[in-house]
Amino acid sequence: MRKLILMFMLCLLFSAETYAKTIHWLTFIDTMDRNVGEIDKSSRQLLYSRWIDLVNSTLKDNGYSVDIIDVYDSKTTPENCKAIVNNLDCGAEDIVVFYYIGHGTENTGASRFPLMLMGQVNPNKFIPLSWVHKTLKNKGARLTVTIGMCCNARQGVAGRVDPTFSANYGNTYVSEEQSNCIKKMFLNYRGDILITSASPNESSWACGTPIGPTDYFTYRLIDQFNNELPELSNPTWNSMMESIKEDVYNDVSNNVGLQNQAPGSTQTPIWEANLTSASAPSPTTPDKPNTERVSDKSEMLNTLTNVMSYLSSTKVSPKERIALAGKIEQAFTSNAIVRIMSQDGNLVVDKENISIFLGRIATSRLLENVIVVDATANDSGINSLRVREVYKKR
Repeated sequence: MRKLILMFMLCLLFSAETYAKTIHWLTFIDTMDRNVGEIDKSSRQLLYSRWIDLVNSTLKDNGYSVDIIDVYDSKTTPENCKAIVNNLDCGAEDIVVFYYIGHGTENTGASRFPLMLMGQVNPNKFIPLSWVHKTLKNKGARLTVTIGMCCNARQGVAGRVDPTFSANYGNTYVSEEQSNCIKKMFLNYRGDILITSASPNESSWACGTPIGPTDYFTYRLIDQFNNELPELSNPTWNSMMESIKEDVYNDVSNNVGLQNQAPGSTQTPIWEANLTSASAPSPTTPDKPNTERVSDKSEMLNTLTNVMSYLSSTKVSPKERIALAGKIEQAFTSNAIVRIMSQDGNLVVDKENISIFLGRIATSRLLENVIVVDATANDSGINSLRVREVYKKR
């Protein structure tokens, strides 16, 4: 991998510019829990394909690069959470979003926001969600959003997981209305908001949903950004949370199977917002990706995603995009294959040779963004990519 990273840095031939504006995603998801790990795996995929990808694709137009720290499986630990939160660096115009999915318990006597177990059961290591939020907002970013999808003692999956008839096994599309609402929510506010999916003494519940098995809170958050908010002329974080609160409460109260399993159960999301209206940053041409910080696979995927975003940006001249495609190709083996993945699930929509793929996205006018999901390499270079493509909805 070190040889690959070095070659990648040399081939891009970029100047070492730092990003003017970055959106940082810190996701911690306990996908190895024996009771709810499979549900959390589905939630992680839906969170990225149905929300994070759309936000990143939209904010790209305003010159935001992407920094994703995606922690799951055995890496979901209190030690990793503490280190990553403490070590995050961000600028005054950056955006920080923290999202935890896993077990939690009441932070009795200290906060109405929960403690996160982070994949283990030693109470001395539980992480207060309020500590994460306080630490992150003190970094001084433009907007800090901290979300804990956890409970006192999640009881398991309620009811039967139904077939997912609304899953999208094709490419991802983002409408103008979706883009506008995302920009209003993420760029027209300064401050912070702390959110958790259940009130003290409540559990957070999961079940089959129209988009796949996930928890009710994550489903309703995704639904807001995909369906509800685009219809509003002036969406706000507080009005969105009021809608999510009502929907989640009704979902749990009206689930017959869940109520038979745990009679009288309720789930009521709570939040604290310290937000003020603000003018959005001026749109800028995306900065050339910075390759100085590439030192592991996670940073490699972030760099590749930012490179593909730059390559597909219609704000960059066609001549520069085509020239860049030739430089990027040098980091790949000649027979490297790119697999284009569906928005939901792991279905391969199409496969292309790297040369054809780079040429296509460098000249496309309909492509909104390219998100690199995974990459593999050998001593000769990168030999495969898995990507999701986001298109403008006409």
